[in-house]
Order: sequence, then structure tokens, then C-alpha cells
Amino acid sequence: MNQGNSKRHDQLLITAADVKKFLRRHPDFFQDHLDLLEDLRLPHPCGDAVSLIARQIELLREKNSRLQAQLNNIMQIARDNDALYQRLHQLSLTLLNAKDLTDALVALKWGLCQHFQTDFVSVHLADFEAPHSFADSWVNSGSGGSELLAAALDVGKPQCGGPDPEQTAFLFGAKASEVASYALVPLQHAGLRGLLAIGSRNPERFKPGMGSLFLTQLGEILSVRLAGLLDSHA
Repeated sequence: MNQGNSKRHDQLLITAADVKKFLRRHPDFFQDHLDLLEDLRLPHPCGDAVSLIARQIELLREKNSRLQAQLNNIMQIARDNDALYQRLHQLSLTLLNAKDLTDALVALKWGLCQHFQTDFVSVHLADFEAPHSFADSWVNSGSGGSELLAAALDVGKPQCGGPDPEQTAFLFGAKASEVASYALVPLQHAGLRGLLAIGSRNPERFKPGMGSLFLTQLGEILSVRLAGLLDSHA
């Protein structure tokens, strides 16, 4: 570093004496910057003894830190929810744009994998002949899966959890061994009865007791769209 650069660098350094002089020249500085007082630590003449006022100040700082952490958490949840609903909106538009049942199923699987990073998706509808390319995604009356479908519809809301071997085999077929957790979403609207199954390789992705508002809304949107397409098909 040359002499000129060194001189400029020294001019940028602020010493304790500089701060002391500044505060003496601006005695109202902290009155205009009260937020700085929250981070200052001042020695107390009582030594090891702590005055009531000093203790109250410390408690207020701790409370402020907790409230700030809670606020940050709420803001993060709000941002996550906003992103989630944006993705749900995009998926809804894709489903609305589907021209037929096969197109809707392709759009659903693509949308869930693309926008929600799901690993496995299957749709099971009762009493309907499946399009050829989705022949393994249907439950017919009297089949082994009809009891599972009826039980899920009786619950009437999404269910999440770890894999039950028999259920997983029915829902995901050859991919069942790769499923570590899944969500079951009932589909029911205007005579349509079925299930949407979403599987993940991550055992923590779908857990019992987790919030299911998004899954409920997805099930409602998909139920209405598939029912409309089935009416058109008929």
C-alpha cells in the first residue's frame, strides 16, 4: 500500500476518543437514536449487585429479542404461504386448461412434481373406466382398494403419515418400496368419488397432525375439475 492509500486508510479509522468527542458535541444523539440503547451495555456502580432498574432493562431486552424472533418467524411463514398459494394458483390454471381427463391427469402429475417437488402421484376414481395410459390408477367396484377409498371418504379430510405396506402397494404399485410418507386426499363432488395420493421419499414430508389446508383446497379444486371432465366424457 502506498503512502497516499495508507493515509486515507488511517483517516477512516474511528477511535474511542473520536466517539467520545462526537458524543460531547452531540449530547442529544441517543435521544434521536433510541434503538441503539437496546444494544448498549453500561457498567453499574453497584458492582456485582444488580439494581432493580438494571434488571428491568435486561428483562425488556430479552422480551424484545423474543418478540423479534416471533415476528421474523411469522413473516417467514407469511412468505412461505404466499409462495405456496402462488404455486397452487398456477396448478389450478393448468388444470382448467386441460381439454380432457387424460390431459388433466398429466397436468396434475407434472404440476405437483414441478411446483411442489413431489416424488409420486396417483389418482384413483371409483366406478369409471380409466384412459388407457392410466389404467393402473383406477379403483373399480369390488376391487381390493374399494375399502380404502370408502374409509378415506368417510374421514372426509386429507390424511398424512408413514406407509402402510398394503395401502402403499395399492396406491403406488411398483414404486411402493420407495415411498417413505404420503398424503391421501379425498376427491368427492357431484357423484365423483376417488382419492389423490401424493408420495415422498422423505419420511418427514407428510406427518400425522401436519396442517392440511393446502391439501384440502387442492382436493376441492381437483374434484370439481375432474367431475366436470367426466360429465363431458359421458
